[in-house]
Amino acid sequence: MKKTLLSVATVTALTGIASHNISAAEYTVESGDTLWSLANESGTSVSTLKEVNGLSGDLIVPGDVLEVDAEPSEEDAQENDGTYVIKSGDTLFEIGQKFDVDYQKIMEWNNLSTDMIYAGKTLIVAASAAPATETVEEAPAVQEAPAVEEQSEVVEEAPAVEEEQAEVVEEAPAVEETEQDQPSAPAAAQNDNQAVEQAAAEQRAAEQAAAEQRAAEQAAAEQRAAEQAAAEQRAAEQAAAEQRAAEQAEAERQERIQQREAEQAEAQEQQAQQAQSQQVSTGGGNAASVAHSVAAGKSYVYGGNSASAVDCSALTQQFMQAYKGKSIPRTAAAQMAAGTQVSNPQPGDLVFFNGGSHVGIYIGNGQMVDALNPSEGVGQRAVSYVNGTIDGYFRY
Repeated sequence: MKKTLLSVATVTALTGIASHNISAAEYTVESGDTLWSLANESGTSVSTLKEVNGLSGDLIVPGDVLEVDAEPSEEDAQENDGTYVIKSGDTLFEIGQKFDVDYQKIMEWNNLSTDMIYAGKTLIVAASAAPATETVEEAPAVQEAPAVEEQSEVVEEAPAVEEEQAEVVEEAPAVEETEQDQPSAPAAAQNDNQAVEQAAAEQRAAEQAAAEQRAAEQAAAEQRAAEQAAAEQRAAEQAAAEQRAAEQAEAERQERIQQREAEQAEAQEQQAQQAQSQQVSTGGGNAASVAHSVAAGKSYVYGGNSASAVDCSALTQQFMQAYKGKSIPRTAAAQMAAGTQVSNPQPGDLVFFNGGSHVGIYIGNGQMVDALNPSEGVGQRAVSYVNGTIDGYFRY
């Protein structure tokens, strides 16, 4: 238990007379006035002054006229004695604003080690109600020097207020009761430490979650990049494979063309040699020689009809013009339709195959001269060499 000693200045503040001139109803604000000082001087509360005068804040300006004789409520009366009963939802900071005092002063006057307060408890909220700042703890020194002697020393310094000081000291238990109801300093410190540790744990958990989120996003981005690179690689390999396949196909095509051209040249050379060395023993040897003469130096070209390139019907057309001076139709089917079919073929007749799809010059002894195809070329061969059926022999 603490013994509280009040100074002369404190007692004077408690019993002093207001310095302002306040009329029964109105007061003109002067420089240095506050709502708190006016409420104390007029025996009311700050909240009552604000309510009566329609003020939303605590700011007043010199020259303002305020009504100050409002009847104080029970709460106002309590506030005017420098104490305040804590209400649910109050904080020390808000109480300090209400009474225009630093909340740390309220903690000092009420011996609070933390800003934790409880509804229903009474706080000292004004210096006028606060005990003297000088306190003496009970200790062995107090036993050697009784409190009465110390008090007598104070009385010697201010004899005029000894009686009033005793009265104020008697009112101090209200403050002591408030202090007893507050949580102990170790308990409050423990609560604060727990709150700090919990906040730190929550912060660490949030940072861990954020780090895991970033790691997951990074992994997903790397996965997408790897998949994209793999897809591009596959596309490049596919394109390269297709390019190689196209080049290979073109090379093979060119090779086939060259091979066919070589075969055609070889066949033409053989035909020329045969035309020079072979003689056909027939009664119409003239037809054979004319046929070889017309065929000499020519190659097979589908649709061709020139001195160097012919197809089957162009060769027979040129032969008939040279052999008999006759002009016959251009196509094999038309030539077959224009001729007269005979049962005893003679050199110079035309022989038709497979429904008029091919025609040759018959030179006797089962032989003929024709333009068969690009690979077989133009030359002499047996009538039976041609696959299919013989339509017949026709004369012109």
